[in-house]
Amino acid sequence: MHEFPFHRWGRAACIVAVWGPLMACQPTAPAASPSGEPAANAQTTGAQKNDKSEQAHLFKINPSPKQVFEVEFEIHDAPGPLMAVRGSAGYSATQAPNCTFVTNAWAGTWGTPFKGLSLPVTSLGPNRFVMMVALDGMVDEDYYGKGLCRWEMGGAGAGFAASEAKEDTVYGVSLDAKEFVDGATYRLYFWKGGYPRRPDAAGTSSPGDRNPEGFGPTHRNNLFSITAKVKAKP
Repeated sequence: MHEFPFHRWGRAACIVAVWGPLMACQPTAPAASPSGEPAANAQTTGAQKNDKSEQAHLFKINPSPKQVFEVEFEIHDAPGPLMAVRGSAGYSATQAPNCTFVTNAWAGTWGTPFKGLSLPVTSLGPNRFVMMVALDGMVDEDYYGKGLCRWEMGGAGAGFAASEAKEDTVYGVSLDAKEFVDGATYRLYFWKGGYPRRPDAAGTSSPGDRNPEGFGPTHRNNLFSITAKVKAKP
């Protein structure tokens, strides 16, 4: 796994556009930190870094994860060839009161750790791909000298497009952490009319819908789907 590059397929600061709520914003709060200390003095020990871009270098990827799942994607009745353009997983430590850092001492704002990791998506043949996801992909550690920082995986997914051209529509399939259950299968539906790109909306991301009824009557009879099968790895 590698640090997620945050370029054309997602919004760096908040929600990844390809698959909606996969990755959440790093929240900010008023002047006092969760420990009750003034924000300007909240980091008297541990990491003395306030910039969000610097925070990412502190967080450690787990070299030996034990909660690993295989996700196999299969594309059904697509209007043309699709390739995997990326996979990713998002991790946050928003529930840990000891895991905060000052983002702006003057404004009295603080943030909580977030890490996005890019994941390889491998082709298994025509219309079939596989990706490995670790629920325990990050190392729990005392990053700020204030106590153990515990990570949780919020979700993971993959995006598919006709090519790597930035104008092409990206069809995203995402799963929440709670959906990583051994043997589970999920299906998302997509409108064929946006393939390979929409003339009036180049580079559009399409998160799909889990129910064909989620599309309007004019689109409902012109859909393709992508299934995601989850399997726990021993």
